[in-house]
Amino acid sequence: MSQDDIDSESQRIWNDLGLWWDSSVEDGDSFHKAFVFPTIERFLDLKGGESILDAGCGNGALSRLMSSKGANVMGVDFSSSLIQQARQRSNNIRFEEMSLTNEKQLFDLALNEKFDRIVCSMVLHDMSSIDPFFKSLKLLLKPKGTFIFSIPHPCFNTPATLFEPAGCITIKNYIKSTTSKMCSKPNQPIKQLVFHRPMTEYFNSLIAVGMVMNGFEEPCVDPKESDNLWKMRSEIPPALIARWVFMEN
Repeated sequence: MSQDDIDSESQRIWNDLGLWWDSSVEDGDSFHKAFVFPTIERFLDLKGGESILDAGCGNGALSRLMSSKGANVMGVDFSSSLIQQARQRSNNIRFEEMSLTNEKQLFDLALNEKFDRIVCSMVLHDMSSIDPFFKSLKLLLKPKGTFIFSIPHPCFNTPATLFEPAGCITIKNYIKSTTSKMCSKPNQPIKQLVFHRPMTEYFNSLIAVGMVMNGFEEPCVDPKESDNLWKMRSEIPPALIARWVFMEN
């Protein structure tokens, strides 16, 4: 199957899943609020007035959070269904349908828009290719701009992870990139395409376009404050968040 065919299938899945996903996530589910949003908010260091691209915005939960802190946010996603839900939930944020794997769409956006921050939260593992998006960062970011991404931890939270024995996890098939279908949420009606990559691939792809990392977090659950699935695995991080800048910055 070609990449175009894979992208089309993934887009179809997310269009079919969009309404259910929006009702499940709303303004951020427990996973986002426990492991992702707090670190992203800290890494953003918003003072008000910053221009931000929410790349792979989904239903706009993170866009709304950033907008509430005074940022000027644009959200993009390849799912027309999720963009529709984002627009219905937010009347002061610009949302547009576009694919982060489409070089032309990324280039066209860069011709007209430059951003102080680009955030890609829990999206890269849903993309068949990360290279077009990473190569576009230089065009899309303003001087001294920052790129922040979050992903399920590719060491500990993948389609191949087994949540056993009790309180532990079993890891297999880490180092090779793989494509699979899985459900990210309980009762999810349609499996999504997931593209596992080792950390090496993410980091080296950003280094290859001239970026360096200046922030990195692997948040773990506080077992005293959460009933999260990861409560029994409080020393294993289910996500990672990284902040990157271009070397000349």
